[in-house]
Amino acid sequence: MPLRSLRNHLFKQRHVEVLVIKQIDGELVHVCGAGVLEGAGSVSHKRRELMHDNHAFPVRMHDGNQVLEPNDFNRLVLLEDVTLHPAGCRLKEAISLEVSGHRYRVAHTPMRCWRFTGHLILERTPQGMLLSTEDMTMIRAKAHRQPNVCITPSSSERIHKASSWRGIATKNHEGLRSVNAPSRSMNNQTAERQVRELELEPKY
Repeated sequence: MPLRSLRNHLFKQRHVEVLVIKQIDGELVHVCGAGVLEGAGSVSHKRRELMHDNHAFPVRMHDGNQVLEPNDFNRLVLLEDVTLHPAGCRLKEAISLEVSGHRYRVAHTPMRCWRFTGHLILERTPQGMLLSTEDMTMIRAKAHRQPNVCITPSSSERIHKASSWRGIATKNHEGLRSVNAPSRSMNNQTAERQVRELELEPKY
């Protein structure tokens, strides 16, 4: 057995490699990348837990050597169970992937979004790849709709809880957020139109 193949074989015997999925939007998955499971337990125990849909493991990412906690992602998939398309491509080059006979489009999630707690939307790179990015519409809407009134300290918390997020945004049937405000900037309108166009493109 060649030295490199032997090294890879020994690595797989000692570690559980997984694909980290940040968000799932129907037939599209936002992928952070690959890493290895950390935490207590043997390799066989971790594999069994994944098979039973237990994804509560920290993951040390291959890129950047960062450790992501379970609340940073949506799901883990054994890397050996993933087929990338086009065939033979690297993970960063994949436009779709197949798991258990089902194919999903891939949006690549950059490191800056790995710990983002909000909703991810899509943009397209100059190379034609789908890229995940932060959906800031709710944050902008909240900032624009803050009431310019003076309130007493004793009532500030009650008023904030009652009105600050009311009627700001809803989620449509495709999981994308849209602002329900009477006026929006041209930049927001353009961004929402681009997301709709990306979602309407045919699946790979």
